Amino acid sequence: MRTSSLLPKLGLAAFVSLTMLGAAELAARAILPAPPDGAREPQIAYRYDPEIRYVLAPSQKGWIDDGFLTINSLGFRGREVDVPKPQGRFRIAVLGDSVTLGWGVADDETYSVQFQQMLRQRFPNRDLDVVNLGVSGYDTRQEVALLKRNVSRLQPDLVLVGFYSNDVPDALDDTQASGSGGTRIAVSNPEAGQVLHINPPSASWWNRQLRKSRVAYNLGRLVTRLGGKGEWGMSHFSIEIDMLQGKESADLERAWGMVQTQLVNLHAMAAADGFSVGLVVLPCKEQVLGQYLTANYQTRVRAIAQPLGFFVIDPLPTLVASRTSKDALFIPYDRNHPSAAGHRLIAETIFHYLEEHGPPAPRAGKDRT
Repeated sequence: MRTSSLLPKLGLAAFVSLTMLGAAELAARAILPAPPDGAREPQIAYRYDPEIRYVLAPSQKGWIDDGFLTINSLGFRGREVDVPKPQGRFRIAVLGDSVTLGWGVADDETYSVQFQQMLRQRFPNRDLDVVNLGVSGYDTRQEVALLKRNVSRLQPDLVLVGFYSNDVPDALDDTQASGSGGTRIAVSNPEAGQVLHINPPSASWWNRQLRKSRVAYNLGRLVTRLGGKGEWGMSHFSIEIDMLQGKESADLERAWGMVQTQLVNLHAMAAADGFSVGLVVLPCKEQVLGQYLTANYQTRVRAIAQPLGFFVIDPLPTLVASRTSKDALFIPYDRNHPSAAGHRLIAETIFHYLEEHGPPAPRAGKDRT
């Protein structure tokens, strides 16, 4: 009798619980954006490289979250690049990490492509192109090494470095053969040319289903953050936050010193190969939201760049002044990667800077004909 009388109560409790969960999910769907779909196939593939750690596998198409990417035969994002460079063409090469690559956005939404479109509309009779050399997880050393490997065949007239705040602490672990978490590839005993994936989709059916629930997804993010896991548990993330908060530390100084060394190497390459250099200082979402007003970030980049003769472009004021919702300038649930709208504002900032100052003339260097 007790069991039979208990069953209706359990059934009622289960019904009420499911109803509440359903209501919570409906409310979440009305308020919160959908999580990025990381289970799409094929995923963009990389190849292990003993010198640069990894490079994009050439001639492929695939997904990074909600962005569908085309990787050309040279291993760069976007359409095929004319090699050798046609005589008379003004070529801009853009270096960077996942922000420059365009994590989570379509091919024509990256700031490199939108910037190229603006240039061609403004100068319809000028032969020019923009080549995107961004690779997820790269730091300054890797970016400079990738350019050095390709500079002779690309023959850029101008190189723009998309510098992001995590490039500073990332410099400290660049000597490792592999990394873990974030956009670093974790792999043991890799072999040259081995195919790698940065964030492969979960093999668990249960995890994939939970990701479709906005309540479960956000609760999982909250638990991860409170538990100091994921990005929040990484040592280089705390160094980045110290920098943004205007703090000083021995690790930060060592990281800045390593960044400066790579920019000096880039300066030497520019002098030898006859191209000019500019740095685009890309802000994180918190800065766009008005936080970290005392950050030792943009000012420190400028202090390193100017003695080298590099000009600096700062998109932060443009992003802050935008009437578009600040959340809409970034991919949902992401503090690092701009949305298509954010990429457009970055492209506009670069375009207006060069429109005002004029594209720098190529430096004397190797024969560029």
